[in-house]
Amino acid sequence: MLVVTVKSYTLSRKLNLSAQNYLLAYLTVSLFTDVFSFVLYIINPDIKNGILYHFYDVFSIIFFSFYFFKKFKKTFKKLSLLITFISIIYILFFTAFFSLDFDKNIGIILLSFYIIHSLLWFYQKISIFDKSKITDDPTFWISTALLMWSCFFLFRVTPMFYFAKEDTSFLNFLRDGQNIINIIMYAMFYISLLKYEKSNELH
Repeated sequence: MLVVTVKSYTLSRKLNLSAQNYLLAYLTVSLFTDVFSFVLYIINPDIKNGILYHFYDVFSIIFFSFYFFKKFKKTFKKLSLLITFISIIYILFFTAFFSLDFDKNIGIILLSFYIIHSLLWFYQKISIFDKSKITDDPTFWISTALLMWSCFFLFRVTPMFYFAKEDTSFLNFLRDGQNIINIIMYAMFYISLLKYEKSNELH
């Protein structure tokens, strides 16, 4: 994640934040959240930081709502805003948002948000005739990364409390798998930054 954030920062210095659709903001908050969480764990391994990730999940929904809003056509813009509004209202009023324990329902809402928006983008991209290769579009890599990460994490977060009690070895296997998925996801983010850089050089 650090490598991707540094790349995003150098790209913002070379061009500007809008040239990468403000990805630096998301990457910076993500890096801060993970580092802060790790520091808290070092200080106290038993500390509960669920509320930290609850706020991070809401931020992620708002950020990618903004990100995809700029990519969607009119109909999907309205649908995206509706999904975003419902997601945030549900999280704030129908989950344990202020709990120190992580509420898996908030995680599921975030994953569903990612999956729906990624699929909507793919549908729109395929439906509109475009001579350029889909893999040259930076959003292809972002959408693919979010879709892949969400599908795997959905499998992990849904039964994780059951496995925490019944099968800790399998839970540890899922955690290791999640680390690999995270690396692949941020590698795709890095590729998207390269695509943003290349597209700006051509204009």
